[in-house]
Amino acid sequence: MLGNQFKIAWRNFRKHITHSLLNLTGLTLGLTGCFFITLYINDEYSYDRWIPGHEQVYRAGLDVKTQTNDMISFAATSGFLRQAVMVYPEVQSAVRVFEYGTNTAVSNGSNNARTFNEKGIYFADSTLLEVLPYPLLAGNARTAMNNADGIMLTAEKAEKYFGRENNASNYLNKILTINNKNYRVTGVLKNVPANTYFRPDFIISTVSVKNEEWFRRNMENWHGTMTQTFLKLAPGTDWKAFERKISKIAYQFVGDEIKANSQDYTNFLQPLTSIHLHSNLRYELSKNSDILYVRILSFVALFILLIAGINFINLATATAGSRAKEVGVRKVIGANRSQLVLQFMIEALMMSAIAFIATVMLIMVLLPVFNSIADKSFTMAQLFRLRFIAAGLGISMGIGLLAGIYPAIILSGFNPMRIIQRRGAQRKTHSLRNVLVVTQFCISILLIVATMVVYRQLQFMKSFNLGINQSQVLVIPINGPEAGNRKKALLEKFRGQADVISVSASSYVPGQEFGNNLLQLKGDHTKQTDARLLSADDQFFRTYNIQLLAGRLVNMTPDTSQESGDIMINEAALPFFGWKTPEDALGKEFDFGWGTVCGVYKDFHFTSLQRGVTPLAIFYNRNWLNYISIKMNTRNAAATVARLEKVWQSVVPSASFDYFFQDEAFNRQYLAEQRLGSLFLIFSLFAIAIACLGLFGLASFTAAQRTKEIGIRKVLGASITGIIKLLSKDFVMLVIIAAVIAFPLAWWAMSNWLQNFAYRAPISGWIFIMAGGGALVIALITVSFQAVKAALANPVNSLQAE
Repeated sequence: MLGNQFKIAWRNFRKHITHSLLNLTGLTLGLTGCFFITLYINDEYSYDRWIPGHEQVYRAGLDVKTQTNDMISFAATSGFLRQAVMVYPEVQSAVRVFEYGTNTAVSNGSNNARTFNEKGIYFADSTLLEVLPYPLLAGNARTAMNNADGIMLTAEKAEKYFGRENNASNYLNKILTINNKNYRVTGVLKNVPANTYFRPDFIISTVSVKNEEWFRRNMENWHGTMTQTFLKLAPGTDWKAFERKISKIAYQFVGDEIKANSQDYTNFLQPLTSIHLHSNLRYELSKNSDILYVRILSFVALFILLIAGINFINLATATAGSRAKEVGVRKVIGANRSQLVLQFMIEALMMSAIAFIATVMLIMVLLPVFNSIADKSFTMAQLFRLRFIAAGLGISMGIGLLAGIYPAIILSGFNPMRIIQRRGAQRKTHSLRNVLVVTQFCISILLIVATMVVYRQLQFMKSFNLGINQSQVLVIPINGPEAGNRKKALLEKFRGQADVISVSASSYVPGQEFGNNLLQLKGDHTKQTDARLLSADDQFFRTYNIQLLAGRLVNMTPDTSQESGDIMINEAALPFFGWKTPEDALGKEFDFGWGTVCGVYKDFHFTSLQRGVTPLAIFYNRNWLNYISIKMNTRNAAATVARLEKVWQSVVPSASFDYFFQDEAFNRQYLAEQRLGSLFLIFSLFAIAIACLGLFGLASFTAAQRTKEIGIRKVLGASITGIIKLLSKDFVMLVIIAAVIAFPLAWWAMSNWLQNFAYRAPISGWIFIMAGGGALVIALITVSFQAVKAALANPVNSLQAE
């Protein structure tokens, strides 16, 4: 009997081929969009879950309440914390991790070897692999970090510096040079997966620097925030209770100092697996995502699936209603209700199965495009995991079951005589379909508004007046000691090149995260603030077009500002010291050797617009200059860059020439928002396309139902325009109702999202007008196609139709 049911299902698919293809396309698009978002979300939630024992690993952080009652949250802590917590029985092991430096020169240790600028270099304690057991391809996990000259590196970096080896053990004991210091390879790590918070390329043991003055100064200091501290807690430990136990641990050692500075320290813990989505603190080791964006995309996936499901159900019920007489005849000749239910369910499930197969094929084609947009590297192997296939098939079959329930249960229960007489079978689905169409377009309009708001905010941030001019600025990292020792020669030669307007050197460039220190007014310790400290020469202001409000630039004649006594501050620092005008600050001296204010400059945004402007002090120390910024004429940028590279190679021939354009680097801070905007745009188009497919199908169905009515109206003199209005007005009204419902929901949702930005574009009324108007125009075009077709039909043929 089942074979007969499948034959009937296939015949009906072919008989209603237009509706069947519309149904199939809509469901395929919905499943494809939902699958891609699910893949993305699953990857975001998977961070660090591959690490053995990740359930027991936590990162310690620090909240500092400043004298001005500002709260600063750090991902880093004092280096003393590791030693202090090891006395607690809840702690099995602990490790400190911190970056080697901003720019480093790495080579394979051979004479005249070319050096490369590497960023993923970290110091870590010998307990690293106890807390974070990354797989080793070669070396001993217990002893690899015990040697003062030892270094671990990933297989990728080992191959880069020593060539390909069939056996990773062949890399052991080879020499790697970092900033003119030799290290011996004691371990080769398996390449760290992309879904990992801490992704090192090189790891040096802290044993190598434990006796150095800079290390002891920073590590033996409860007020420092240089290191990230990871703890491995004993199984069964209540981490929240342990967090409360250590929250004020600093007060056991330096409580009087903290109180004397009118500050408050609170340590806290974060589960390792929550860092990627729930942490955006100062001094993060990598750029994290945001749980808000994951939740938004989860709703988008749900919305797309809902639209596809509504589409499927709407068209299924529409065509099922047209088959009411068929149901009546089959019941008259003896078909029971269970047979009719089974028939409708098989038809719906068959359609879902075909849609699932089409979805798999479409995903395979679009995967490279999605990877590019989402900045992921998904593979076919990940797509065909059993759980994804099972979930996709389950969702597809679930929609099929929902679509089949109405025609199967409702129509199969009608009185056959009433159906044959065409009473009661058509009106019951009308209200339901209207509600579903409104829901579809409500979701579509909401997504359109969200996309427009996200893109407007991105454009607002990119075009916002930051107080500096970053265009046409090329930045060159100063890699390693050789380049550092030749800074002066590099600066002089760069300034002599054609099309170079100005050249400056600084410790950091705008858009980068860097440290802060306490600025305290000498003689009045109640006037103080935490300020970011930037080392820069006197050309920095010209290169970035920063406006000086009062005083002068720092004196560069001595080697450091500590010798010249010069320091500059921005406008944002003035209120913390009670200075009302920039001139009031001139000549005032700070404690701790930071010098005397020689100048005050206009506020500018050094970091993302998600944060406001904070106090920033600029001084000069020739040993703290890590980047060269070159303002140049870009009329022939390629030739200028080539000349700069030639100069670099003539001065530091062994170091690699790396560069980036400052405005592009600054805007990379908004990559998460750009990805969100791109994903919103794509999936909004998916939603609109699916909704329009459904509307097209319903318009076609409505026109077919009213064929005789249209014929009679034309015979009685109705115009084509009048008939088009007749068939379109109901659908237009449904879209208008959807817009009225969607607008307040979209405004509320996007207003909340914009609260994440210190500076934000307003949500203007034209956004809603364009979103609603766009949806209305698309709906009109979709419906009008069928309306015009019906209006142009020969009335004689229409009156003969059954």
